[in-house]
Amino acid sequence: MRSTAILGKDGPIQLGLVLGAGGEGSVYEVTGRPAVVAKIYNKEIGATKAAKLGAMQRLLSPKLQLLTAWPIELLRSSTGEIVGFLMVNLSGSKDIHRLYSPKSRLSDFPHADWRLLVRAALNTARAFAVLHDAGCVIGDVNHGGIRVNGDATVTLIDCDSFQICTPEADFPCEVGVDNFTPPELQGKSFKNILRTANHDNFGLAVMVFLILQMGRHPFAGRYQGPGDLTIGEAIAQYRYAYSRDRARTAMSPPPVTVSPTVSSELLADLWEKAFSPGGSAPSGRPSAAEWVAALSKLEASFRRCTANPAHYYFAGCRQCPWCPIEATGLVLFGRQANVPLTRGNSAFDINAIWTQITSITVPRYTAPPSVPHVPAAAAVLKARNRDNMWRHAAIIVSLTVVVAGIAIKAQFWHTWAAISFALGRWLHGQAGHIDIPALEKRVEQAKRAYEDLSRRWKTETAAQAFMTKLETLRRLREEWVALPAEQRKQYEKLVANRQQLALQQFLDQHDIEAAVIHGIGPNKKSMLQSYGIETAWDVNRATVLAVPGFGPALTDKLMQWRRSLEAKFRFDPQAAVDPRQVSDLHRAIASRRSAIEAELVKGKDDLLMLARNIVARRKALESPLGSAAAELGQAQANLEAIRR
Repeated sequence: MRSTAILGKDGPIQLGLVLGAGGEGSVYEVTGRPAVVAKIYNKEIGATKAAKLGAMQRLLSPKLQLLTAWPIELLRSSTGEIVGFLMVNLSGSKDIHRLYSPKSRLSDFPHADWRLLVRAALNTARAFAVLHDAGCVIGDVNHGGIRVNGDATVTLIDCDSFQICTPEADFPCEVGVDNFTPPELQGKSFKNILRTANHDNFGLAVMVFLILQMGRHPFAGRYQGPGDLTIGEAIAQYRYAYSRDRARTAMSPPPVTVSPTVSSELLADLWEKAFSPGGSAPSGRPSAAEWVAALSKLEASFRRCTANPAHYYFAGCRQCPWCPIEATGLVLFGRQANVPLTRGNSAFDINAIWTQITSITVPRYTAPPSVPHVPAAAAVLKARNRDNMWRHAAIIVSLTVVVAGIAIKAQFWHTWAAISFALGRWLHGQAGHIDIPALEKRVEQAKRAYEDLSRRWKTETAAQAFMTKLETLRRLREEWVALPAEQRKQYEKLVANRQQLALQQFLDQHDIEAAVIHGIGPNKKSMLQSYGIETAWDVNRATVLAVPGFGPALTDKLMQWRRSLEAKFRFDPQAAVDPRQVSDLHRAIASRRSAIEAELVKGKDDLLMLARNIVARRKALESPLGSAAAELGQAQANLEAIRR
């Protein structure tokens, strides 16, 4: 057993209050040295552990000291045995899942927006890169091993469990968490495995995904095959729930989620590479340095939402991806520091903008020009008259020959008839033989051209799209005018529902992550969070039963846990409405007002463009349609003249 005296390199140190305790040891304040804390092991460590700590001391560098809770000084007993070490004091920092989980973010990082999440992901990748450059591997990557401050400064902790390799000896990491373990190591013992940076890179890709997707695990989703898959099983089978290759993965993501491309196509590509079967090859996954480069690009390309000033997003997105999620009732980001709640654009004049909108008119719709009645073309009439003349001549000459011949010599009547027939046939052959099928074909072609242009005229020059847009803007104006009344109505609901809201606030303080619920470990908890179930308030039977892997038995355990907490709730009838809920109400109303104002301003321009397009299309079609009508009328007249 170690003695009670604890010695540092400069002599005895005095331990203060216990800051935390675990199965391996406890963390203490160090009297007179607020920048550091002491980790003291509960029992004697073996020679292997001591040798590992000694090796870590020799690897210590300024970069490692900046980004990790690396052992910076070994502590010994009076007999020289290592009993612990000093490391940086991380007071004020929190587990990183408190930042990326929406509800805990609102309480612990109330002014955080997506920019802070991106910076935290970037700093996490930087820490991994520094560690890998030093020849070390984390091994047991998990969300409990990363601490983050309000400025997104990240520190890797539990460093004495890292895998350390030296020329003299290798010190593997003997533990791991399924949710961050790569497919090729799922279900294996870590005691005799030397892990690589590529194994860490899988865990890093998962961590970056969790941060930017705000708690959604990349392998938590609905399996389309038989039964449900745990996250570990999905990882082992490379079933990335957000993959572009849905045919292979047979997975679909949970509801109310965004595509990985909201973080840029570049990051989406890195996730596809990290989670694909090819990632298991040596160096098959994106390195920490690659993540640093990609996240640095993302950090340089933010856009601010015009409807909600707390929303920042990747500039490559066409519209804010967070507004639709918050429209479902889930609040992702709190109000920004130093950004007051406003009544929207103070310079916005609803009457002026509406006057501008209603002044935009579109010419009244007119029917397409009808087919005119015109005389046949002169050339057609001339050809018809010439044909008629020769036909009439043939008849007259034939009859004259027959009658005269019979009068001269009746017994040769058959000869006269033959001569009459031959002469009539010859005269009839002098006619022009107008091509009636060609005229009929021309009529059909002209008719098709006219009908096609008429259809375009009816669809492209009608004002239906204009009127639909105008009606949408009218409803937005009515909603804007009604917002003060809506705010009063919602506030009255807050007052009336104080007890229910107080219960919600109480239950929201109890995270599932920190709860001890038999049968619901880290894997199950991550699945719940990926489906938006973070706290006791989120737990209800229907919602939990919709989560893969949760049947009636596990659901009952969660419900029992919630009911046990509800039993501890006490309502104060004299309590006022929670100011945070009032602030949320004001923020929601202000956000909606800003959104409507932006839509009305843009809608005015859209309406003007629609009107101009209608006029332009009418002008563009007017001449060809008139020509088509005239051509059809002429073709019909020509054919009719020939048929008479």
